[in-house]
Amino acid sequence: MKSSKLKLRLSVLLPIGVSLLTGCGSTPAPVETTTAAPVQQSAPVNKAPTPEALAEPLALEPADVSYQAVTTADEAVAQDADEQLQRELLQQAKAALSTDPKRTLAICFELQQSLYSQIRAQNQLPLLQSALADKQHALVARLAEQTTFTDVPETDRQAWALALAQYFQQQDDNVSATRTLLALDAWLGNSADSTAQDLLWQQLVKLSDAELRELGQQNHPRAQAWLELLQLTQSFAGDQQAITQALTDWQQRHPMLPAMDKLPKDVKLLSQTPAYNPERIAVLLPLSGPLKTLGDAVQYGMAAAAAKQQRTLVFIDSTKPAAELQAEVTAAQVQFVIGPLLREDIDKIQQLPDWQWPTLFLNGKGDLPVKPEQYFFALAWEDEASQMVQVFRQRQYQHPVLIYAVNPIGQRMAQHFQSRWQQSGGQPVETYSYGSQEQLQALINKFLEAEASEERAKEINRLIGQSIKAELHSRQDIDAIYLIADPVQTRFFKPFIDVTVSPTARRLPIFTSSRSHSLKVDKTDQRDLAGLTMTEMPWLLPQAAIAPPLRQEFDSLFAEQDEQLQRLFAMGHDALMLVGHLKQQQQFPAMAYHGLTGSLRLSDGHSISRQLTLAQYRQGKLQLVDKKAP
Repeated sequence: MKSSKLKLRLSVLLPIGVSLLTGCGSTPAPVETTTAAPVQQSAPVNKAPTPEALAEPLALEPADVSYQAVTTADEAVAQDADEQLQRELLQQAKAALSTDPKRTLAICFELQQSLYSQIRAQNQLPLLQSALADKQHALVARLAEQTTFTDVPETDRQAWALALAQYFQQQDDNVSATRTLLALDAWLGNSADSTAQDLLWQQLVKLSDAELRELGQQNHPRAQAWLELLQLTQSFAGDQQAITQALTDWQQRHPMLPAMDKLPKDVKLLSQTPAYNPERIAVLLPLSGPLKTLGDAVQYGMAAAAAKQQRTLVFIDSTKPAAELQAEVTAAQVQFVIGPLLREDIDKIQQLPDWQWPTLFLNGKGDLPVKPEQYFFALAWEDEASQMVQVFRQRQYQHPVLIYAVNPIGQRMAQHFQSRWQQSGGQPVETYSYGSQEQLQALINKFLEAEASEERAKEINRLIGQSIKAELHSRQDIDAIYLIADPVQTRFFKPFIDVTVSPTARRLPIFTSSRSHSLKVDKTDQRDLAGLTMTEMPWLLPQAAIAPPLRQEFDSLFAEQDEQLQRLFAMGHDALMLVGHLKQQQQFPAMAYHGLTGSLRLSDGHSISRQLTLAQYRQGKLQLVDKKAP
């Protein structure tokens, strides 16, 4: 009789091989094997029946039992023993998960090939759990891609979904985590406990505007209802009357969702959280002197946002002494202050002992102590460096190279990227700096080791005494480059990398920040930048479709406005829009406001952090990209 290959591998290799390979864990108890009687050559050899065929009774007359029937019965007994062996091994695998995940992984990996569909199904959860415990990222990705929700037994589905969602969250893959939790909710329905729905809501509020677009329209009505709930809570946050009415309307449209008193507690708290709702706001900006142009750009942005709100803005020149500023704000009878923009103006206000208004400063926190109801909104370059660490982790890059220009901003971004990379578990990043275009060209040859390859070719020619044409080879251990450079340096760097990397090597992805983006470059030939990926605020990416009517109006009024002033315009717009969200974001840090400058969150109760949009030069244009794209 033929024994299955899986039976032999599991019954012979696993008790010995797994113990040797893992170096720990107990050896499974010996399994008795039954050897079938030799089969006569003249007798036909039957293929082992499938598990489904074994479920049907044998229709044979007692007096007419042939040798073939005996053999089939023996095979059935053997397969029963084989299935029992696999069940015992599966139980051993589950028992070893907490103490010896490698052993669990080895057993479950073999059981994927089981002839028994029930065992293959019951094997899914421990296989995923052991792969997660052993950090087998490629296997986890394959399981997530190839396993449908219904492949997992009902008793294991919630644990499967929660384990997979947690993994995606650790990888900063919010879209996949959300899809997983939405699928779990669709299956559980209203039988889900509050914990599962709370986790879903906490995941939903993390989504950036780009991630929401990536999720797209959902086919399942429950999933679509959750996304609508997210949208209305973000749209009406701070307006208690409006959000209460919106929640009532939402419940009537989606009666299949939990009743109001059964919604995640954060939804209810959000609707009850008071918000800043000032009728009059003082805005402190440099309205005179050499930096007046910057103040004007912010002012235009606030004026555009004020058209959507019932608020009065009182603009005050921040170049005045602190005491005079305080007197003018008092006289204006305002309930909130936005600004100043400049660090020195912020410092002089923070040093006042009796500044009594809640204030959104348009810069970073600085070194002075932060007082209650003081918030800080800056277009911080460090936010882009942090986001690039997340992008690299999502794409599972292990050995990026960091190249930056020697200037204050470049050095700040490089230090922040290096620090965040190591905090995320990475080794120190190979780093190069440059002060001129000539130095940039030299370091490209250096870190790609193209010069070393050329020297080796010359040495071979010298040794053999004749000239041969040798193809230069570049390094293969680098999987990405993060370049911190201005537009001119970037335009030089990208094509030089392309011609220096060996033609036989895989394409080396290059990433950069919004410092490399120039609207003037976008109006010229961009073929030299093909494949370059950058972080940029949605306002400067027309494809992001952020406030299209405002974009059209702005372009008609400021057709030649450079990117620096456009960024400040977007900052002014978002600053005013943020006022009504600050209280909610202080209580729910994951909650985002999707503005012109990016998805904005209150990271530490005082400082706004940004998540920008990823864009890539393709087909002569800067286009939005899926963050997972190569």
